Amino acid sequence: MNKGLIAIIVIVIVVIVAAGAWFLMTPATSNNTTNNSTPINSTIRNQTQNQTNTTNTTNITAAKAKELAGQYIGMGVELEDPILTTYKGVTVWEVPVVTYTPEKSYQDPIYINAQNGNRVT
Repeated sequence: MNKGLIAIIVIVIVVIVAAGAWFLMTPATSNNTTNNSTPINSTIRNQTQNQTNTTNTTNITAAKAKELAGQYIGMGVELEDPILTTYKGVTVWEVPVVTYTPEKSYQDPIYINAQNGNRVT
């Protein structure tokens, strides 16, 4: 056989072996997707459990929290519906603050302690 033909065959075989080794060494992308979904699901489950546990310890209603937060806003600012959450280790009503001039934009929320109605800063 011709030496040039043998050299081409050897080069093709080396390229095929290298490509096969590269595909075998590359991690599968489906493993990353599966690993990422588990922490998200457990985080959602933990947040739901925390909200369930904190609902039983509130003395202040959402409406009352919104009324109390009204003491801390100025002209041109409105409050939206409060959300029960935890802030700085305290169960609070998070009252969203929004302005509508000329478009809707959110400001820092006001946090009202869900047990005693005091503002948490």
